[in-house]
Amino acid sequence: MARTSVSIAIALAGALLAAPAAADPAFDELERALPAGWTVLATGSELVIRHDRPCYLTGARHDHAPLHEGNAAVAAGGGPLVTIELRYRLEPRWTPQQLTAARAANDRIADELHTLAGRYRIDAIHTGKGRPLPGNADEQHRLDAYEAARTRLVARQVKLPRCTLGESSVFDGEATYAQLRLEVDPPEVMTQAHHIVELVQQHCR
Repeated sequence: MARTSVSIAIALAGALLAAPAAADPAFDELERALPAGWTVLATGSELVIRHDRPCYLTGARHDHAPLHEGNAAVAAGGGPLVTIELRYRLEPRWTPQQLTAARAANDRIADELHTLAGRYRIDAIHTGKGRPLPGNADEQHRLDAYEAARTRLVARQVKLPRCTLGESSVFDGEATYAQLRLEVDPPEVMTQAHHIVELVQQHCR
């Protein structure tokens, strides 16, 4: 009898460990708002919004791409397959205290950046197309020192959540939008992907 009770207890414990965590209704609401053919996949650390079927990659948008680039890839056999997705990082919902502390830290760094620019007299260096153009060795030395110090300061900035969705703070980044410059077949998938970015902004507060 005791051995049977222990076996049942072990089985129940295993079932509890295997059971998925309760879904956040906010993610379900977002998924219902998506265009047909898209799915929300949420773990404790990542939100992935993925198109259910791979698309043919026909090109990548860039400033000097020839207009026929995408059509040529399709004519050659459809191009490689790619799964279109938007990836967001998730953390447990930040408290007001966390947000206040992070913003205060970033404000201090912004002040240091302003002071740094004055220390190296960056405003005195001529610019072209928005970029500094040192005119002599002294200006180049000042610019190099400023950019090195600025890189160290920027690395200390706290990444703030893009928004809050349910019980999660949502962070975007390069991985979120990396595929939005692709050209795919069917082309409406990319139109939908851009629309989904707006949907996330609407649902995520």
